[in-house]
Amino acid sequence: MGLVFLIVEGAILGWLAAFILRAESSRSLKINIASGLIGALLAGLVISPAMSAGNLASGTYTVDAMFISMAGSLAALCVANFLRYRKVL
Repeated sequence: MGLVFLIVEGAILGWLAAFILRAESSRSLKINIASGLIGALLAGLVISPAMSAGNLASGTYTVDAMFISMAGSLAALCVANFLRYRKVL
């Protein structure tokens, strides 16, 4: 269930970033959603257990683990958009 949460969370944050950045092309939308997914999965599956904040994949849900996965998703979105536009939001 935690893996599903990470996928949904990353996709929603990627979609919201595309909406905020007014990414009209479908390619930009797909890049934002993919980078949000990658960031949330990486942070939720690797960084969160390493920081002893809980493991979302095994069902140990904590607020800290969810915030860490959101932060990872947002960080990946910032990096993807920086590389694409060569400027920070």
